[in-house]
Amino acid sequence: MYQHIVITCGISLLTGKANVFSINRDETMAEIRSLLDVKEINKEIEKKVERWLQYAKQFSHEVVHRPNHVSAEYSTVHELRKKGKLVERPTIVLFVTQTVGGRIVESILTSLLEMHFQANVRVIYVDIDVKNPKRMHETLGEYMSKLSYALSKGEPTSTCSAPIGGYKVMTSLGYIVGAFLNYPTAYLHEDHQVLHEIPPVPIHIKEEFVYEHLDLLRKCQKDVVPVQELSYQEKRCVEQYPSLFYQEDGFVCLSAFGEFLLEHEKYRHLFDTAYFVSKQILDVMEHNRHQSLFIFQQFHELVKKLKYKEGNMFELQHEKEFKTIRQKQIKYHLYKGASNGQTAFRLAYRYDEQKDRLYANYLWLDHKRYEREASQGRGLYEDWSEFFDITNDLMTVVK
Repeated sequence: MYQHIVITCGISLLTGKANVFSINRDETMAEIRSLLDVKEINKEIEKKVERWLQYAKQFSHEVVHRPNHVSAEYSTVHELRKKGKLVERPTIVLFVTQTVGGRIVESILTSLLEMHFQANVRVIYVDIDVKNPKRMHETLGEYMSKLSYALSKGEPTSTCSAPIGGYKVMTSLGYIVGAFLNYPTAYLHEDHQVLHEIPPVPIHIKEEFVYEHLDLLRKCQKDVVPVQELSYQEKRCVEQYPSLFYQEDGFVCLSAFGEFLLEHEKYRHLFDTAYFVSKQILDVMEHNRHQSLFIFQQFHELVKKLKYKEGNMFELQHEKEFKTIRQKQIKYHLYKGASNGQTAFRLAYRYDEQKDRLYANYLWLDHKRYEREASQGRGLYEDWSEFFDITNDLMTVVK
């Protein structure tokens, strides 16, 4: 029986013509159609989403009588229970996109899964950039790493990997992650509501290969590299291992699988950013274990924005919004991270780009407390305590 289920979510819950919460149901439900792919959610859009969710609640009672007309994600859990393969109080991890559609799907599915299956629902956000080839491979690699982390929280014998929704490439790469980690995959044929369970196929990369080609892998992880700048041996390696490298217009970088491989726990110490945190942050993580996935994700989101110059100054140097802070005396910046509906992530940090190290000095999970204390400069001017290296045991620390 399955205790731990990891599901990637699309928006079929909203777009399926006959589904309970379909945007095709009536004019009010259709109002959200043009916003489904929007990533920047301002206050006006937030209000529209909340109004829409309140309106959609009136249809929730239909789910009990039409369980196969909600979404592929809901049907998968329902079919597992029908087959007697679901424990009474499962843990279900939902992967959703950082869009309006993703937020709506997250809200509705979380409510239904908690109500009908007494599930402990956790959410992980993913952002797949399909516009830029290099960033697409990086974001897909990040997605695979997050999926790997979520799966690793359960034993293979009681864990079900269900990469069902989202971009098609997410489902195919989702199966690869499950197979690489030896987890079975659940696939639902949506038209006929037939659930298939696919056993893992062994995938293995020899450790010696990684060590032998370490310089090339690191080089291609950091940036796109002109093929002509590679040595003869490096060019041969790229040609011989197309699953690890991606080539286009005379340039080469890591493929999504290559990115994932180097994020894997076995090799992480060779490639990953080093994370150092203060005693205050260790205490916060210890007392908020139920938010561990969210905290873990936000640390990595911050580093990604810093390394790839993706974040805006408002997010990465939020201290500039506080007039009471002595700007010239600060030792740490303020990062205004995401909110998951229950918790806000706000962090006093500094990043050593040369050594690729993040020093996290003070963490807030409550926005009001953050505004009150940050305005006074807490965690900005001095080291809060000595720092602890949690790079290798981060998974355990935030478990």
